Amino acid sequence: MNFKIKKIIFFFLGIFILFVIYYFSQDRTKLFALTFENKDTNTKYEFSETNHLKIISSPTKIIEYEIDENNLRITKRVNGNILEKYSWLGEGKLHLVVDENSQVLRQYLYKNKYESIPYGMLVKGIEFTFIYNKMRSLKLVFNVNKEIVKVLNYDSKGLIIKDSNPNLKVDFSYAGGIYDFDSKLLFFTEGVYNPNIGKWISKVKNKDIIRNLKELNNLKINEVYTCSATLDIYYHSYLCAKNQCGGLYATDYLNYFNGNGFVIDNSSYFSHELCKPIILSDKYDKNKFSNCINQKIQPRKVAIFDLFKHNCHHEVKSILNTCFKKATKKEYYVK
Repeated sequence: MNFKIKKIIFFFLGIFILFVIYYFSQDRTKLFALTFENKDTNTKYEFSETNHLKIISSPTKIIEYEIDENNLRITKRVNGNILEKYSWLGEGKLHLVVDENSQVLRQYLYKNKYESIPYGMLVKGIEFTFIYNKMRSLKLVFNVNKEIVKVLNYDSKGLIIKDSNPNLKVDFSYAGGIYDFDSKLLFFTEGVYNPNIGKWISKVKNKDIIRNLKELNNLKINEVYTCSATLDIYYHSYLCAKNQCGGLYATDYLNYFNGNGFVIDNSSYFSHELCKPIILSDKYDKNKFSNCINQKIQPRKVAIFDLFKHNCHHEVKSILNTCFKKATKKEYYVK
């Protein structure tokens, strides 16, 4: 290989490396300042440069949200008075809601630090348990005696049309979004959604998860999909079956080698743009195959996560191979 060819190769390699550094150094949450106005209600919504709602101005009240340096909502003021303060376990993962005197109103409980929606909450020391539907919308709340104490129903836009116990407040609502009782808005990590008009009023970060969940729940019960997308900072593979998606995540992006991983729920990331159906021949039992996939993608801890030896792509292949064998019809099975 002569010197000129080597020089060209190194030139393009350098450009590629610079592009990779630039791509991963970008702040993908910075979607520029945005305002939205609902002329029917004469309400104006003002957002920060990082797509976080700051002020809602209406003829009857002004709602202000204080955002900290991590872009987490920490305080809500209504007409200048502190109404609630918030503590988070991560983006979109609400932990505590307290009043202006820092008295805990609601504490949310999670199975582990990778679950995005809670399984229950504590109110004045009393534990309540949540049940969600396939859209990840909160439907039922149980007390410690396993009695139903709250029932929620929604319309097709996500607006609450029935609340059997409005005195028992729960912040989690339609599609797993966090509901604000004063603004009647739903807050997601992807943006701010107004169920009254059935529209996002902020720019949507990444994908429209409401549309994604609707697509997922329109699938046939025995359909299985394999998906790939750039989520967070690395390319991710996962599987979808029986109205649920799941895939292996590294618990620490900086520890790919001999690190730990979790299979977590990726249902919000189902999209026909990201996912392709697995077409089975008559050799396989479709129901057995989808049942097997669904069981394997349930949230669980995986012992290791290694960038080369055992990552999300390897986990998908392993699950598929296992389920192909389990779903093979007897007449086709060869020992």
